[in-house]
Amino acid sequence: MAAAVQLARRLPTDHPRVGILRGWNRTDRSRARMLRNRLITQHGIHAVDLSPLPEAGQRHRAADEPERPRVDLLLHTGGAQSDHALRAAALWSLPLLTPNRCDKGDGALNAFHARRRPVIGIRLPSGSHDIAVREAALHPVQPEAHTARLDLDDQTATVPLDQPVRITLTPEGMLEVRSEALGVRRARHLRCEPDWGVFRLDVDGTPAHDFRAPLHLESLPGRLHLMCP
Repeated sequence: MAAAVQLARRLPTDHPRVGILRGWNRTDRSRARMLRNRLITQHGIHAVDLSPLPEAGQRHRAADEPERPRVDLLLHTGGAQSDHALRAAALWSLPLLTPNRCDKGDGALNAFHARRRPVIGIRLPSGSHDIAVREAALHPVQPEAHTARLDLDDQTATVPLDQPVRITLTPEGMLEVRSEALGVRRARHLRCEPDWGVFRLDVDGTPAHDFRAPLHLESLPGRLHLMCP
């Protein structure tokens, strides 16, 4: 909590607001309630519980996006919802204070142990958006053999989609696209256009979207702003 108080007081606002992200079990709820009460009563910092967090696959677009919370800093209290907390911070473009140590990313640590990390931005055929913080994967839904055209920056490949195509991030913030047929390719942007049929997009290991039309993925450098005690 000391780190949250210190960071909140350094924000460029006279009345900082902290959003608390927590897990679902009783311990997580109790910890979040105690933290919220102490921030308000002992330090005069307004705090709100923002759970439930955006699930993998929750769409995010101008017309019907989940309302961005009116807070200046996100605080994750720990628990099993760490991916959801990271995704929420990236979706809302808000700094996240996490109890975990900052892992290596694409920027140097500063005095506040802050680091910016890339994420995978996903633009769906409907025009809505999603974000993956670790991995996106394309899976065939129907058993018939399919192919897809993959445009990777200025390269084009046609590959069978009888096996998953997995997209992760390199330490340098590039998309790393891999499948049995394609091997490993790196790019900033990926466009996937299936020939026909339905495919499933998994976001960070969770089935999230079905699609038939072209799908766009790109690296979003520095979109996730992590701060660690």
